[in-house]
Amino acid sequence: MKLKRLVLISLIILLLHFASYSQRRGDIRVAALSEVSFFNSGTLTSYGLSAEYFVHKNFSLNYQYSFGINQNNNTYIHFPGAVAGLIEMFRSDSYYLTSGANDDGWAYLLFLTFVIPEGVSFHTYPRQWLELAPFINPFSTDFNILDNKRSTITLSVGMKLHLKPTESFSISPHFGLKHIYRNGKAGNFFGISMSWIF
Repeated sequence: MKLKRLVLISLIILLLHFASYSQRRGDIRVAALSEVSFFNSGTLTSYGLSAEYFVHKNFSLNYQYSFGINQNNNTYIHFPGAVAGLIEMFRSDSYYLTSGANDDGWAYLLFLTFVIPEGVSFHTYPRQWLELAPFINPFSTDFNILDNKRSTITLSVGMKLHLKPTESFSISPHFGLKHIYRNGKAGNFFGISMSWIF
């Protein structure tokens, strides 16, 4: 019980900390996205939301939540937070066959995905209408990427281009490589998003 209280208090403090820094306009970019990943075993298609929290004009923390289907048309989920992914990754397969797995702290770990970013981006501005953002996301978690109904931690590196017809709106294609830590497999991904800055 003490651990749960500590986690809850830590979350509240972190959220208040972020809220106090995000009072200036332009600190948060939110996007609706579509993404396709290509592995030897097949193709993953997903849709979702991403967010970037700017800690500086040139650096942001990355978050992405997406849902879709994997190569066998089963549910695929992507979310940030390697803490949650790491703990789930070591659960036995029999856990998923147990219907009474209550109060195991999983809900608290999901809350951590809203605080712990999956990676960082570096932003450059070569033109007023163009922003280049190379990124590295070493703390991503993917559920059912291997079609085994389990979560695993992945690494993504790539580039996002923000084409900005206005100051607060952008169309943002991105591409990169994804590496699955558990088995060493790698694949390519491509996507596009529509972004708004708040």
